[in-house]
Amino acid sequence: MKSRSICPSCNAVLEFDRAALSAVKCPMCAHQGTTADFKEIPVKSIHCPTCKTALKVAEHIVNKDITCPKCKHVIMVGEDDAKTELPAGLGAKNKLYMPGKLELLKDDGDWLQEEKTVSLMRGINTLGRKAPNSTCSIQLPTKDTYMSKNHALIEVIMKPDAEFVHRLSDQGSTNHTFHNGDPLEPGEVINLIPGDTIRLGHSTFRFVAE
Repeated sequence: MKSRSICPSCNAVLEFDRAALSAVKCPMCAHQGTTADFKEIPVKSIHCPTCKTALKVAEHIVNKDITCPKCKHVIMVGEDDAKTELPAGLGAKNKLYMPGKLELLKDDGDWLQEEKTVSLMRGINTLGRKAPNSTCSIQLPTKDTYMSKNHALIEVIMKPDAEFVHRLSDQGSTNHTFHNGDPLEPGEVINLIPGDTIRLGHSTFRFVAE
């Protein structure tokens, strides 16, 4: 895995796999030495406040704007960012250790009950508009005809290390399933992370973890 290190001669920042090399040559000043001579830059983990993506930045970076590569949110990196807490339900390295939920963010007034959170279960979760002939495991209480009776699927898989993975796909719906504003292609499968949005018909949900 590549990491960033500093040249002891010219202070240039280099990126290379320390485990794969025994000697390093700086392309800027031609200084040559062992990997131990090129001190590794300590990094800290922060999380984008918008999409919760885990980001790694050099510890010496303070009071500088960085842009999240996923949602393009601009983040000011401060002195206390190394202490940023993980989003609820997340463990080491941004892992989920329980099934997530869908939280209704927006609809066209078609939602038929006060409860606006949908709990996901381990296994196959099929989602669609509630109807007498629906075969979905999660029938959503809406009269939105833009949502198919069998619209989308979220497969919740528990890996051997007890981490849960949530995989979203479309079920051949008439009006498509949208992930973070983009329609899913036929056969496309997306791994969800907390903060992702999912649109089925006129209903937009946020994927959350507790």
